[in-house]
Amino acid sequence: MADINSGYCYDWARLAIQYCPAAQLFYVRRLIPHAFIHFSGQWFDAQMPAGIRQWQQLPLFKPHRALFHPKDLIHWRPGDRYWHNR
Repeated sequence: MADINSGYCYDWARLAIQYCPAAQLFYVRRLIPHAFIHFSGQWFDAQMPAGIRQWQQLPLFKPHRALFHPKDLIHWRPGDRYWHNR
């Protein structure tokens, strides 16, 4: 898991949406760049495979959750240049 949170979170999220095409990939660039998915009202990343209701409560963000706001959340779309299409 340390590798995933050291720049491979996008790879994990892309793999997850391949297995669950209805999931959507989101990311935050502010302070701690991190990619994660949203599916069926829950947010998931490699450290929270059971899901959580608020993305700010994901383990990587939790110590800094007061610093993150809804405007920080970015919905990834094909062609988005922040993380390359692989």
